[in-house]
Order: sequence, then structure tokens, then C-alpha cells
Amino acid sequence: MSQADTLFPQLDSDLLRSFLAVASAGSVSGGAARLLRTQSAVSLQVQKLEEIVAQQLFDRHGRGVSLTTHGEQLLPIARQVVETLDQAVIAMRRPDGNGEIRFGMPEEYSDTLLPAILAGFAQEQPRARILLRCGSSVQFPAALAAGELDIALHTPENMEAGDIVVHREGAIWVGSAFHDVENRRPLPVALFERACWWRERCLDLLQKSGVDYEVVCTCESVAGIRAAISAGLAVGVLPQGALTNSVRQLSGTILPQLENTALVLTRSAAAPARLADNLVSIVKRTVQALDGSA
Repeated sequence: MSQADTLFPQLDSDLLRSFLAVASAGSVSGGAARLLRTQSAVSLQVQKLEEIVAQQLFDRHGRGVSLTTHGEQLLPIARQVVETLDQAVIAMRRPDGNGEIRFGMPEEYSDTLLPAILAGFAQEQPRARILLRCGSSVQFPAALAAGELDIALHTPENMEAGDIVVHREGAIWVGSAFHDVENRRPLPVALFERACWWRERCLDLLQKSGVDYEVVCTCESVAGIRAAISAGLAVGVLPQGALTNSVRQLSGTILPQLENTALVLTRSAAAPARLADNLVSIVKRTVQALDGSA
């Protein structure tokens, strides 16, 4: 042991993982959800890390946290350390043989569910490869039927026999956290441009409600729709799990009530059994854990 080891406290990789999760989520609660831990536990880890480096890493404010100058300095170091450790484990546990599974999921969950799912899969199946497709739920039934995917996590218009419901979530009207758009007439609306049942249902409900509206923005991605809403360009519909600090749920308006949607797992009959069983278990466990932290 060197003299430096006795002079300086040692950094734990768990502390760096908590730091990265909070920095990425922009809040302690969001970081805790990604790590599948309690908010208090992650908060304590961040405090311990700040004590070890003797610097404040986050500025706390009403909507969450942001990195300080010292936090920005630590960020690339933490990423490199954690990635190096993860790659070392994978390399040591992968002597030979490669399994492969193709997994599709909606892009709106890429910042919430996906990191925990991939982390769980990498830990439990270090020899396997996962080929990931993030996109629109409307694309996945055809991809499964064509043999392009083994498992899809999606929100279908109609469920099929064998589909596993892992979560039910409300679709909600949202507006910018910084602008009052919902009182404009005609009401500016942002919708997905792809032909999907969700878009058609929103248009149908708007027409039946008698609201004077105008579609002012269309986009293929959830990120694009969310950006238009947060900028104050329009209101729109998002799943509850896709909300960020820049958008807010609209309440007390004359906008039509939206239905809950079912997030389901659909599995191809040709999916590799062992990997598919394991991935289904990981997805269900991850969703349940995030539901419990909400």
C-alpha cells in the first residue's frame, strides 16, 4: 500500500454510478429510478462522493439538479472509469460462444426503462449480444411477423393472445412548463406524423370535443414532439413516462380525456428460448421497480 492510499479516501465505483445517473436524469429522483434504488440512498451516495472529492458536484434547485464546474470536470472521468470496469467484467466472463437476441422498444422509454434493462441483461447474460431497435410501437408487430425481432415492448392498438401486459400508463395532454399555450385559439397541436392509431385517436377525440384546433407541428419522434411542446409551439400528447422538467401536464382544460395504454411484451415463436425467458424476466422486473419508485 502506498502512502497516497493512506492519505486520500478511496473512490467507490457505486458512488460514480450514482453520480452519473443523477447527472443524466437531472434529478436525484430520476437517477434513483434508473438505478432501481431509493431516492434517499442515492442522495446519500452523492453526498458521500462530494465529501470524498471535497467539492460540490451539483447545484440544487426547484426542478432538480445541474452540474457545477467541478461536476462537469468529474463527468468524463466517471464515465471512463465505469465503462472500463463494465467492459472488464464482460471480457472476463465471455470465454467463448455468443447468443443473440433482437429486442424492440419505444423510443420514449430509452431514457427511463432502457438503461436498467440493458444493465440487467449485461449482468445476467454477459456472453450474449442484444440487438436493439428503438422506434415507434406501430412498427413492431410487422417486424415480429417478418422475423426481424424476437421480442418487442410496445403499445399495440389491439392485444394478441400471448401478449404480456407489464404496465398500464396514462396518455396525457401536456404543454410547456414555461409558456401558457393551452388558452390559444385555434389551439396549436403537435402530433406524430406517422400513421399510427394513437395519432388518429387524438384527432378523433379533438374533433368530437368541438375544440377549435390546428396541427402546427408534426414529427416522427417523441423527442421532436416533446421539444416542440417545451418550446411553447404547441400542446401535445405524451405517455406519462416521457415527461421531463420542461413540460407539464395540462389540467382543468376542455381537452378530451385520453385513455390508458397498455405496455406489453410480445414474443416471437422463433425467439431463442433461454435468452428470451431471461429478457422477459428482466423487463418485467425493471418496470415493476420503476413503478414502485414513482
